[in-house]
Parts: sequence; structure tokens; C-alpha cells
Amino acid sequence: MSGTGLYKSPLRKLVQFFEKSRDSWKAKSLKNKKENRQLKKKLRTLETSKKRWKDEAINLRKQLKNLEQTTEIIENDLVESKKKQELMVVESPLNEINVPYHKYSATTILLLLQFVLSAISLRGSSRVLSLVNDVLKQPLESVPSWFSVRIWLLRLGHYKLMRPKQIADDWCWIVDHTIQLGKTKCLLILGIRLSELPKGRSLTYQDVEPIDLLPVESSTGKVVLEQLEKTVLKTGVPRAIVSDYGSDLKSGIEKFCADQDNCVSLYDIKHKTACLLKAQLSKDENWKLFTQQAAQTKNQLQQTVLSHLKPPNQRSKARYMNIEILLNWGLETLEIINSDDDSIEAEEKQRAKLEWLNDHPDSLEEWDELLQVATLTEQVVRSEGITLNGYQVLKAQFQEKLPDLKYASAITLKENLIDFVKTQGSVCKKDERLLGSSEIIESVFGKQKHLERDYAKEGFTSLILGIGAFVGEMTVDTVKEALIFTPVKTIVKWCKEELGETLQSKKTEAYSKVRNGTKSGLVLCGEN
Repeated sequence: MSGTGLYKSPLRKLVQFFEKSRDSWKAKSLKNKKENRQLKKKLRTLETSKKRWKDEAINLRKQLKNLEQTTEIIENDLVESKKKQELMVVESPLNEINVPYHKYSATTILLLLQFVLSAISLRGSSRVLSLVNDVLKQPLESVPSWFSVRIWLLRLGHYKLMRPKQIADDWCWIVDHTIQLGKTKCLLILGIRLSELPKGRSLTYQDVEPIDLLPVESSTGKVVLEQLEKTVLKTGVPRAIVSDYGSDLKSGIEKFCADQDNCVSLYDIKHKTACLLKAQLSKDENWKLFTQQAAQTKNQLQQTVLSHLKPPNQRSKARYMNIEILLNWGLETLEIINSDDDSIEAEEKQRAKLEWLNDHPDSLEEWDELLQVATLTEQVVRSEGITLNGYQVLKAQFQEKLPDLKYASAITLKENLIDFVKTQGSVCKKDERLLGSSEIIESVFGKQKHLERDYAKEGFTSLILGIGAFVGEMTVDTVKEALIFTPVKTIVKWCKEELGETLQSKKTEAYSKVRNGTKSGLVLCGEN
């Protein structure tokens, strides 16, 4: 620079040079910052991926360790079994197939669980085995308590829910919610492989496998979507999901299917027929009058000589799924009151309370025809499933069994159901047969509530795990594996994490300050 001795170039050139140099370094700095951000983002992605793979590796190591332990246990059992077979003769089937660290054999435990699953209560199962033990001249030194049976049931249910399922692309899920008192509802997912779907009959408990049981306090389409995505890890993406199209279920399933290439949503045929019947009957003034008169007549006949002819209870929920009970009563009772059978004078006075049925002979005939159309469709879909040409099979069945429908409402219902079956079948591939009914899951819920009995009215308890034991095959080997791999602490942990604080536990805690152990204790405290 002139006058400084540092630069020889003129000032105007130095200004241009420094400006250009500054802009160059600024561009390089911005580029480096951008590259730095990209590298940080890539690093975060790699760290997330690393954590995921690390977690999977840890899970695989745990599974490998469990398999090694299982192999060791099985090998030891085989050795012990051979030794026992050589040294002794089993005196009773109840003492066969011992379970490590258990007093009772897997055969005895299986028998008790079969009692429970055959609608005997937990306490009753222990009493029944006591009688059987006496008849067999007491091969068992003692009979398990009902509480032991309860724990075994929960361990079996948890084991069936959590054991690995085969990953395949032909699973069909059956999903629905069960609710009880309180905010909690449980999403149950049952599954069956399409390759194992029975033909010519409805599903049984043994046909389906428990996939997942997910309690939540609030269920929306988004929550259901997250639950379904979580369950994919167990079976892979299913080919079809059957549900009753509840608002949250429908929303979540549709979003899930939209994200998958090979999954379709199917509507349960029983709920569909009920919706169509509701659409027709809810507009029928004669039907409204009929149900009102039936409800009034029930109260009028309860304490009379004709109480045996009183109408059945009308359900407040799912009424149109069970109209056959009320309709059959109307048809049969109308025939009785118009018969020529002699009856005593007291009965004749009460018969007048049923005379209103004579105002509905044509309507009863029309409603019966509607019911026949709905029932036939349900039977066909249950036994044949959903196929590409299933609507043609349904048409053929109508032509064979209901060729001469008399009422326009029944003809309309028939056409609507044929169109529905055709629409459902349009998602099928050639020679593919999908499931069209979710009634099996409704039956499972009913069995669960029967098991819980009065407790079903007081919110979910750990007995909800019993659902897992109801379905799928139950063998001695399954029971033995469940008791080996599912300790009691696993059940306690699941209940705490999934159910949290139940209504029963809240009730116990709330009253613990005023109760002293038992009801008799309360009385004693009061007397003191």
C-alpha cells in the first residue's frame, strides 16, 4: 500500500482484491456450514439406526438365550422322563407329565383349565376336581386351590399372547374393543392364516390365535393406527382386517390399509345385516308400535297365569342383531292365542292382553321374511367366506331357499346384501377366500365376561388375560411351556404396565382406612 510499505499495488486494486477475497471466503464458509448441518443430520440418522439395530441384537440375544435354556430344560426333561419310565409305573393320568418346580402335573393343570374354559367357575373347578379325585381313590395328595387355577389361567393366557407368531403375508386379523366400567377399553386382535381358514363352517375358538391385547384409556383412529402398526411386528402385515366398523376402528384400519400395499378392510356381515335391518325397521311405525306393546305386555303378564307367554327382554344395545328372539315370540304366540285349545277361565281373562298381536299378522310375516334374508346371507358368508364370485353363490342360495319373496322390503334387503357381498369380494384375488365375519371375537368377549361374572361390572382386572387362554389349541405341552416360560412376576408386571391401577385396587385403597381386614372385622370394630 502506498505510504505504508506493505503493499505496492494501488489502493483501488487492493479494495477490489480484498472484496473478492472476502466474498470467496464467505461462500466457502456458508458451504462448510451447510455440509456440517448435513453431516450432523446424517449422524443423527446413523445413531438412531445404530440404536435400533442394537436393540434388535439385544432382543435376539435374549431370544437365543431363552432358546438355549429351553433346549437345556427339554433335554433334562427327556433324561428325567427316561429314568422315571425305567424306574416306576405311573399310577394315574393325573400324575403324568411333571412341570419343573411345580407340585401338580401339567395333566392336572390342563384338566382344571378345561373345566374353567367349559364354563365352570374358578372355585367350582377346584371342587369338581376334588370329587374326581375321590372317585379315582385320591391319586392326588391334595387338590389345588381356586386361586392357583386363576394364576395358571393368567400364565397360559399371557404365554399364548406373547409367544412368537409365524411371520406371513396371509394373516387375517379380527379386531374389536371390549369395554367395562371405567375409562379403560381393550383392543383385542385375533388372527387366523387364510391357508388354515375352514370352509363349510363358522370359526371356533381353536381356529384362531391371540395376537395382541392392548388396553388404552382413550381410543381414536390415530391410537388404533399406532396399535396396528405395533402388532405388525408380531405377524407381518395382514392380508385382511375384519371389524364391526366402529368409528375409531374404521378410521384407524383405513389409514393402516392406505399405508400398506396388500391389506384390505372388511366389514363383519352380522353388523352389516343389523345396520340394514335397522335402516328399514326404524322407519316402520308398525315395528315401533310392536316393540312398545311387547314391552308393556311383559310387565302386564309377569305375575299372571300366562307369565310363561310373556315377551322376552328387549336389549338396549345391539337390538337389531337379536330381533329374531322377539320376532319368533310374536309369531309363535300369535299362533297359540288363535288356536282352538281349551283353556281355563283365568287364562282366558289374561289372553286379552295378547290380542294386540292380531293387529300385526302381515307385519310379522314381512319382518320374518326380512329376517330370513339376513340370516341366509350370514350363513353363506360364515361358511363360504368372502370371494371374488361370492355374490353369485349367495344369489344361487336365494334362488334355492328363498325363491318367492313376497314383500318389497325383503327384496330390497336381498339386493342390498348381494351388492354388499359383491363389493366386499371385489378386493379378493383370483381363487382367494377371505374371512367375512367377526362373530368369534364377540363370543370370546361373552366368555370372558362369564368368567369374570360380577367383577365384569366393576372394570378390568387381571382376568382379562384369560382371553388369551380361551382361543387356540390347548394341549399338555402348551400348558407345560406356559408354566416354564411365564413366571408369576411376568403377570404382575404386565398388569401394572398395561392395566395400571384398576377400579378394584382403587376401591380397596379407598375403603382400607375404614375397613379392618374383613367385613367381620368391621363389625368387631364397631362393637368395640
